[in-house]
Amino acid sequence: MFSEITPLNNLTLEYNLVMSMIKLSVIVPCYNSRDYIAECLHSVLPYMSNTIELVIVNDGSTDDSSAVIEKTVNSFKDKSITIIHQVNAGISAARNAGINVAKGEYLALLDSDDFFHPDFWKEVLPVINDSSIDIVEFNADQFDGETSNIVEHIDCAVFHERVEITSVSELTPAFKRSKWYPWARVYKKALFQNFDITFPTGRLYEDMSTIPALYLHSNVIYGIDKSLIWYRYHKKSITQTFRSKDLIDLVFAAQSLSLLAKDNTEVKRAIFPTVQRIFNFIKYMLVRNKGAKLPLAEQKALRRALLTFIGDFKSSRKVQILFLPLYLNTIVRFRKK
Repeated sequence: MFSEITPLNNLTLEYNLVMSMIKLSVIVPCYNSRDYIAECLHSVLPYMSNTIELVIVNDGSTDDSSAVIEKTVNSFKDKSITIIHQVNAGISAARNAGINVAKGEYLALLDSDDFFHPDFWKEVLPVINDSSIDIVEFNADQFDGETSNIVEHIDCAVFHERVEITSVSELTPAFKRSKWYPWARVYKKALFQNFDITFPTGRLYEDMSTIPALYLHSNVIYGIDKSLIWYRYHKKSITQTFRSKDLIDLVFAAQSLSLLAKDNTEVKRAIFPTVQRIFNFIKYMLVRNKGAKLPLAEQKALRRALLTFIGDFKSSRKVQILFLPLYLNTIVRFRKK
């Protein structure tokens, strides 16, 4: 059942039947990950049954990733595997492409340099047998080189087992923690479809725009307080290196959250911790990185977004927001040379 964007052979009745039974689609976007993609895929392939499919999106890799992918999946031709080859468009576009073709009731988003813990399968699969659950959240361990060298335990799961969300305020713990890693959860695909939610193409910090929206539309969340994914540490990750685009895309994330909140006081209050984190991150980048500047148009856009939540900020922060261009320019002027 190996396929490219469309199956290699004509679909049979049996193939269609299997596709209609898919419970979980694992989506793996890949860009120049030849050193890691095999390990990533081997954390999925041996555990696949006829209710699980694997969707690999080769996002215009210029290294040997494509050849490694083909070689790795070659021994699993009896599994439901789809490979999409596309011109490089970024991780958001790759995830969106995978989501668009996924046939599963639930989606898991696995980055090509990370991999599932074997316990992922025995913990998550029984949970999603309950189709009323919208999101399954779990933790991760970040490692450097070897899994024995754990850099950080990433506690993304804030809920304990099954929780029915009856009001937006019940989501506050998730927004306070603000760990919106897309791969630390499994999602019902209907959340993306019914509410027209996609990852913003061409943007960094795409998780801050997308995952909160999925939570706001969820009725049932299931938390697993275990590390079910290995997250690889990279010294050159976007959190370790600075680009001017970082600031602009953080402003975009703040704008997106402002649109989510609109005039709903309860939603504003829930989202506020994530917005505050974005604002603090922008200030930190301006102070830490010599030469970093936020264009005036972006400063104004950020101010408009922050004004949506100004009622929840402390008085000192309110002043910063009201006089934002002056405040940010002062930061730039007096930062350490």
